[in-house]
Amino acid sequence: MPLLGYLCVLIPLLVVCSFFPGFLIVRRLRWTPLEKLCGSVGLSLLLLYLATWATYCFGPHDQRPVYRAIVAAAALCGVFCWRDTLSLFRTFRVRQTALAFGTLLVYTFALLCMIRLYSGLGSFGDWTEHLQRTIFFLDRLPIDVKINSYYTIPARPPLENVLAALFLGATTDRFELLQGTFAFWNALVFLPCALILPALSGARRRILPLLFLLAASPIVMENIVYVWTKSLTAFYVVLAVSLYLSGMRKNEPIRTVAAFLALAAGMLTHYSAGPYLLFVGLHYALRVLRSRPVRWREFVTAAIPAALVLVSWLGWSAHVYGAKATLTSNTTVSSTQPATTDTPTKIAGNLADSIVPVLLRSEMEGWNQSNSGGLLRDYAYAFYQLNVIFAMGILGGPLIVWLVCRRLWRIPRGHEPVFWRAFIPFCVVVGIAVVGERDHYGSAHLTLLSFEILGLCLLASLLPTLRRTARIAVVAFCCVDFALGVYWQAHIESLENTNGQTVFSGLTYREGAIHRDDPTPLSLSDVAWQNWEAKHQWEMYNRWLRDLPGGHEADPRFQEQWAQLRPILTTALNDMTVNWGGWQARHGGVVDYLGDSVAGRSGAGTDIASAIVVLLFACGCALVIRMPLPATEPVAVAAPRRKKARR
Repeated sequence: MPLLGYLCVLIPLLVVCSFFPGFLIVRRLRWTPLEKLCGSVGLSLLLLYLATWATYCFGPHDQRPVYRAIVAAAALCGVFCWRDTLSLFRTFRVRQTALAFGTLLVYTFALLCMIRLYSGLGSFGDWTEHLQRTIFFLDRLPIDVKINSYYTIPARPPLENVLAALFLGATTDRFELLQGTFAFWNALVFLPCALILPALSGARRRILPLLFLLAASPIVMENIVYVWTKSLTAFYVVLAVSLYLSGMRKNEPIRTVAAFLALAAGMLTHYSAGPYLLFVGLHYALRVLRSRPVRWREFVTAAIPAALVLVSWLGWSAHVYGAKATLTSNTTVSSTQPATTDTPTKIAGNLADSIVPVLLRSEMEGWNQSNSGGLLRDYAYAFYQLNVIFAMGILGGPLIVWLVCRRLWRIPRGHEPVFWRAFIPFCVVVGIAVVGERDHYGSAHLTLLSFEILGLCLLASLLPTLRRTARIAVVAFCCVDFALGVYWQAHIESLENTNGQTVFSGLTYREGAIHRDDPTPLSLSDVAWQNWEAKHQWEMYNRWLRDLPGGHEADPRFQEQWAQLRPILTTALNDMTVNWGGWQARHGGVVDYLGDSVAGRSGAGTDIASAIVVLLFACGCALVIRMPLPATEPVAVAAPRRKKARR
């Protein structure tokens, strides 16, 4: 079946299976329609994970028939609740949110059709890591394999990789489909953002400003289109915060239980949910639980399901790999470098470097490249992705800081203001403190994505109230963010070797040394070249083993260097054959991106996708600028009370 056919099967399956299993349970709750939509999605993914994980732990060696049965059962859930589904989507708020999510999904896939190689600053290996993790669960690979030849399986939690294995097993294990599944689930973060808007603004705001700000945000779109798990983690964190505040406001324990279950699912997606789980747990124990009428029953009801969800992974990992490997191999909080400073100094340094932009502090090293556009991309990548303030935009970041100070420190006391006043500094400090190593460029990209998305939601609640001039100014700065951090990032990632251009050079032997060919004006940094090497590893290694020794049999310098290089190449090929089931060899020796399939020989497909991205964003700019100001309701004046006549 061609790729388009697989995508036409995969996308409807993702939509159906990510909603109906959870909605079958959530539909009976006395929640708002948008809470039912978001809760159904979160619970559906968790139920699919548990079913797939049970299949991996206790099922047959060939899991694909069971995976197809799980997908069919999830789709069958829609038969039992189709009336309630129609009733849910008749509500204006749900229809509006679903339409906006569909628009974001089209925008996301247009960006994916531009990308032919993930890169950016020092970003290397994450996409190959999640590809290998998904293949590990899909094909039951040996438990002692090393991810990217370094990390062990317990280094990251498995939820999104297990879910991806489910859908790739139900269809086929192509990397383009893995990109599509991750992009769909990563874009789901929009749904809880729409849900939490009233809690941040005090009124129901329009969805359009939120959609526009997320589409213009470099940090949000990079996490959506990249094959990694922090955006789905942010979905669960934002959903948990919204449900927790609603449960606290309405004194309703079911929402509180659902909030902790969502945080547990977030922890199973990426360990960066840890600081948020810790804060909500402390706030619940110290501020909320004592006011509940049946506190211990509610505490047990909230704690046990979340604990069981976590034990499903941690218990298996401790049994297979040992408790020490399970608790100390986390790649987010464990350092891969020897400690050179004490812990308080490291935390203070990472915190300062995550607030002050790297462009203002130090000279950036190791980014040398002949492509000036690539250098601009790396500077923009460092400015947006690694800074806790400017990750929310050049103007949006400072404006959000001003909004936080204005709204939180000038409002009267209450449960929610106290929550936010403690939530913001706690999550920033603890989120930076858990980073395992000293990073002089900044550490905001590791754990603070959920925090930054909440800041963009706060700005989205303000945007409709601005006058036309101020709104144009905000949109203009968002255009700068989009141009530098979203569009130009995707444009540089669209560069690949073709018949008419050479971006990444291969190995050659010249002047007594084996090294890469001379760079061209389009060549990118060494880290980008390493990503390209990982993409073409099987094809290139076999070619180098075949072609490099030719004509140099009598050259002692070549033979000396070849004796060191050849074992490295053959060991890597043997590892791909034995430990990874020959995945690259079965797929033509190259990891094909969705952008490769769209580009074609002339690259015209990438240009069309680029035009769609620009057109969609331009339409968003026009709609936000022309959005009318909210009508002010007339203030009712009470009639003067008539005096009673004296007797």
